[in-house]
Amino acid sequence: MKKLKIYKENGEFVIERVNQFNHATKRLFISEEGLKEGLQSYQMVIDEYELEVSEDLWAFVINFLNSKEFQG
Repeated sequence: MKKLKIYKENGEFVIERVNQFNHATKRLFISEEGLKEGLQSYQMVIDEYELEVSEDLWAFVINFLNSKEFQG
């Protein structure tokens, strides 16, 4: 199963994409707006991923994914 891991590391927001072969790539964002833009890039395929979101970002990410801004 493909995963998106979303968390903070060293003060930056991270989207770590893990593919079905367990190979991971990280994208780092310095702001919440950057994180939103990063998540937006997964809009068409988000249902193909299992989400693992850190506790401190859970509410922010879920609210954004359910927003009209994300749903477009």
